[in-house]
Amino acid sequence: MNKISISIPGSNGKMGKTLLSLILESSKYEIASATCLPNEDEVGVDIGLFAGKSKINKEINAEPSSMFQNSNVLIDFTAPDATMFHAKECYNNNMAIVIGTTGLNADQENELRSFSKKIPIVYSANFSIGVTLLSQLVSNATKTLGFDWDIEVLEMHHKQKVDSPSGTALLLGKSAADARQQELSNVKSISRDGLVGKRKSDEIGFAVLRGGDVVGEHSVLFCNSGERIELAHKATDRSIFASGALRASYWAASAEPGFYSLADVLENGGWKSLIQFLSYFFKTSFNINFSI
Repeated sequence: MNKISISIPGSNGKMGKTLLSLILESSKYEIASATCLPNEDEVGVDIGLFAGKSKINKEINAEPSSMFQNSNVLIDFTAPDATMFHAKECYNNNMAIVIGTTGLNADQENELRSFSKKIPIVYSANFSIGVTLLSQLVSNATKTLGFDWDIEVLEMHHKQKVDSPSGTALLLGKSAADARQQELSNVKSISRDGLVGKRKSDEIGFAVLRGGDVVGEHSVLFCNSGERIELAHKATDRSIFASGALRASYWAASAEPGFYSLADVLENGGWKSLIQFLSYFFKTSFNINFSI
């Protein structure tokens, strides 16, 4: 495949700036458009200089329509309402979209699925390759251990994060619930305060920590009498999410219409055998602590 053109809304945010920097460092991508809100200071700033690179004579702009001109893929890490607007415009312009926005509700996710009948959509709460592997391991561990083991999900993020639990924590909880053939909404316990009563055997608990500049830490604990299994992932640099999104965008640019996850992207990129190996290893070794 030749070089692909990418549009970045919210390009003046932390993730947007990281994406711009990685695109400018690569020969596989080029920037079609980078936007921000009309009242923000970055309007008119050269994209290269903003990203800490050389001047490229293309500026951050405040015209949403520019993102759908001469672009192969849009990468969206904005907010739910903005994401849905961008997805609708991608649908109208027959353009692929990669979505890392968290906090979308069920109706919005269903609308994305309807758009995916015409365009490729890669949607994930976390674009870390390690988290994708972790989700697979959680699913296999749950199937192996059954209902005899209690499941708790612990996550920590920086103090500026506005949603709780994180989309990644919910993704991991859903992997466990799906493996038990349950709806996560029926078994999740988000808050425990006061006399909440005895823990239910099929409950999936969530604990949330916020503080400092933590990029993202997630652990899934399987607890039984006398032993505990912990599967964990710690992100120390947000560029891992940008790298995963770029990998997904390159794949999506030539994909058939459909609603895809990062696992689908990786499976088609040669990671399936590694996932299968780790899953087999887990099934044959209970007394372990994975740290991806």
